Amino acid sequence: MNEKDLYNSLSGDNLPVYFLCGQERYPIDKAVQMLKNSLNPNFRELNFTLIDSENETDIDNMVSCCESIPFMDTKRVIVVKNSDLFQTGSKSQSKEQMQKIMNYLNSPCNTTVVIFAPMQVDKRSELYKFMKKKYDIYQSDKLDKVKFSSWVSDKFKSKNVIIDSHSKEYFIQKSGYLFKDSEITLLDVESEIDKICLNSNNNNNIVSIIDIEKVSSTVNDNDVFKFIDYVFAGDFRNSHSMLYNILDVQKNAILLLSLLGRQLSLLIKIYILTKEKCSNDTISKMLMLHPFVVKKCNLQLKKYSYKELLDLYNLCSDMDYRIKKGQIRENIGIEVIVSRICRNKK
Repeated sequence: MNEKDLYNSLSGDNLPVYFLCGQERYPIDKAVQMLKNSLNPNFRELNFTLIDSENETDIDNMVSCCESIPFMDTKRVIVVKNSDLFQTGSKSQSKEQMQKIMNYLNSPCNTTVVIFAPMQVDKRSELYKFMKKKYDIYQSDKLDKVKFSSWVSDKFKSKNVIIDSHSKEYFIQKSGYLFKDSEITLLDVESEIDKICLNSNNNNNIVSIIDIEKVSSTVNDNDVFKFIDYVFAGDFRNSHSMLYNILDVQKNAILLLSLLGRQLSLLIKIYILTKEKCSNDTISKMLMLHPFVVKKCNLQLKKYSYKELLDLYNLCSDMDYRIKKGQIRENIGIEVIVSRICRNKK
């Protein structure tokens, strides 16, 4: 199933089951939103259920939701996201439980649309093999250079904004989407396009490099990766130097805080998998990472204990909460986190 077929299906006679997976979440989130918007707005919240758990998936509850009759509407929508159902070795995957969900999927309710949209998939898992055999799978991979260029052109065109090829190439490079191991998503890029298009209203709806430079807040992706490397190498001087340089352009400490938190979360996951005797290749496949990233993370893990990583991750979460509640200024919060990570280096 390609993206066009997926959207046509969602806007027409819905299938009872969809399986959407892949690194690029933008089209998947769009598909979920399309189905949610198709529900009667007066009873939407009663007929839309999101199952998003990083722990064990309650299969009994999930099947019960799928079998429930919609309230004052012709259908109900169930979205299963961060589920462990498609991972091998999951506690949710007892034979009885897996048989229960496969029994439902063999004969799904015609008044329920269930979307499986896991962040990560182990293609060796029993449920993945079952879904692949019975249903079409939509694989949402990161766009290559040609497809991304076409996507950017379409986005500007849909907003009735003109951008020449030179300016478009400049924007593509500045967006950072195509950089190796980039964390930038299509949603991030679309947000930048929206801001640029709003500003173009004062320039006859024509975008130039000057407009992009003036509005776009995305810094060079390589600078962000260098910053993360300096922080987890314990290089206090270069970490703070790059932090201030990035904040001068980005002016978004929350984004940097989330990247540090994500790196800590990644290190914790790799630490656990390593203790379970998983090889680097296995870890790379399970976490959908380039082998080079796993190798670099293993070097960083030598500098921190497991307890230190947990404490730092909890500190990041607490700092994020305090910043959003206005209890501490963004720049001060990110400086504290950077200092603590550097200081905790063995």
